[in-house]
Amino acid sequence: MVAESPLDRRWKYPAIPSVMQECTQAIDSYVVTGLSRYYVPDIADMVGRMYTVHGIQSLFQPAKAITGTAVTVKCPPGDNLGVKKALMAIDPGNILVVDAQGFTEWCLGGFQMLQRAIRERGLAGLIVHGAYRDASEAQAAGFPIYAKANSAWSGPKTGPFEINVPVCCGGVIVHPGDVMCASGDGIAVVPRAYARTILERLNNKPKSVGGQPDMAALQAQDAATEAYIAAIEQAGLLRRMT
Repeated sequence: MVAESPLDRRWKYPAIPSVMQECTQAIDSYVVTGLSRYYVPDIADMVGRMYTVHGIQSLFQPAKAITGTAVTVKCPPGDNLGVKKALMAIDPGNILVVDAQGFTEWCLGGFQMLQRAIRERGLAGLIVHGAYRDASEAQAAGFPIYAKANSAWSGPKTGPFEINVPVCCGGVIVHPGDVMCASGDGIAVVPRAYARTILERLNNKPKSVGGQPDMAALQAQDAATEAYIAAIEQAGLLRRMT
């Protein structure tokens, strides 16, 4: 049993320790650069619903789009010791993805806490499954922060934490090294193992000419919709009301 300290009022001491791992699976930079050129909803269409984040958006508008590889950290709700340590493990172009279990009563830190990671290590952005603060400072600096909420008060720094482990972010499991694609239109996660395949599919996808809609494709979609409606009606799964 751990002796109680008058300065430590936790009372409980979980047996599972903090965890720190390195992300050793690198992705070629051309893949990340290539994905950054695409519209996030198009990427979401390619990765599917299981890899499209929900409930997290930019802390300021207009949102600043970002694409980069994930460094992950899991924290107890409202505790940012792991965030502070994870910021020391950043490589240029990384996005820090924080799993705070969706807690929004107070935040995981502020903009000043990010400064060394931005200036000295090349942190590209922050995505928080929880709350963060200093939206106005981040906006003035042009630094992208995405979170569930904006909350002004910052909580304790006691841990435990886990760095570079699979985390949950807006209903999506994110692994270290996955590619995060975020904009005002949403957030899509491209699993590291499929990043090249997703980029190739996007590169081969028919593109509109001069920004004009592909009317033939829209007509084909409408025809497919009508065929499906007819099929479910024939199967007795649709009743027309008068």
